[in-house]
Amino acid sequence: MYPPFFQFVLPRVGQAALAVLLYLNFLQLPPLAWLAPWPLLCYGLPLLLVALLAWFARDPLGIGIVLAGYLTAFYCLGNLTGLAARLAGGPVWTLWQILWLEGVTPWLLTGLVWWRGNRRAVRLCTTRYRLTTSKPLPGGHLTIVQISDIHPNPRAAMHRGRIPELRAAIEACHPDLLVFTGDIFDEYTEPEEFAAFCDLFGELKAPLGKYYVLGNHDLFHHWREPSFDRAALEQAMARAGVRILEDTAVLVKGVRILGRKDYLYTGGRRFTAAQLLPGGPDGHYTVWLDHEPRDFKNAAAAGADLILSGHTHGGQIWPAGAAGMVAKNERNYGKKRVSGRCTAIVSGGTGTWGYRLRTQGRTEIVCVKVEQA
Repeated sequence: MYPPFFQFVLPRVGQAALAVLLYLNFLQLPPLAWLAPWPLLCYGLPLLLVALLAWFARDPLGIGIVLAGYLTAFYCLGNLTGLAARLAGGPVWTLWQILWLEGVTPWLLTGLVWWRGNRRAVRLCTTRYRLTTSKPLPGGHLTIVQISDIHPNPRAAMHRGRIPELRAAIEACHPDLLVFTGDIFDEYTEPEEFAAFCDLFGELKAPLGKYYVLGNHDLFHHWREPSFDRAALEQAMARAGVRILEDTAVLVKGVRILGRKDYLYTGGRRFTAAQLLPGGPDGHYTVWLDHEPRDFKNAAAAGADLILSGHTHGGQIWPAGAAGMVAKNERNYGKKRVSGRCTAIVSGGTGTWGYRLRTQGRTEIVCVKVEQA
């Protein structure tokens, strides 16, 4: 679990600060000048509006606080721009008054963020990468489909109603190997969602197998107890033909698939990269699965040819998500050349966490085609 201060206290302090900033801005709205003879209304109505926004943003991990944060940011940015425009005077100030719309513009911009972020969250993309290797591959090529960070939830981008679309996208890639890089489920996944996605995983075909590494949400209960436990997850994956890899590796037709325990889930208590492959690089093409994008150089030195990670959601909410993930991880999104032989790819996530909103990154499955040079 996260420390209570970071989990509960700090978000509430942030909410209070946002409320104060919004109240000060609402007091400046021109319509309140009409209520000047009635101080109770003049000062009370903005307070009521702030209270309604606080209720909407009561969940420190909900969409309400995100939209309230954008509204506050637009107001603060507008105030700074308005001050500069006032100092410039003349037509600059006049133009700014028109654009500011007496304080309505931040609300319009926040609405645009919500509309665009919702559309961006639910648009499922297939991101394709092409790599080459000098190592032998079965048939001379290998197609890997990566699914990561689904977080199935009716309020989020991915839920059981979208399973046909997700199945079609995966099957269109004709995967030889299907890998799940963590946070496929979380503590908000209801039994119906859990069962539906497990059924989907069982129906998908991959000649070289289906493999799963746990993320920090699959079994690590950050916010509440989930509707399933470890035994239920293991049994469901076994029925679906999906093998869970925890600091272990399997060799299938000359291709090695290695899965690490998640760093957060274990508190860093896991095998090192060198312990996982003590012999170092060899002639087997090695697909290295690690939920969090970290420890790339050590993985490459141990023998990884392709590292697949998730966890970051590509930031999901800009700029907070981007700043937080960059501070803790080696890559926020996309492809990175780790060495002359090893490439790392970080997925933006096949869903979103917490709510159906994305202002950074893309909702995707990753399809990697590796050709034998």
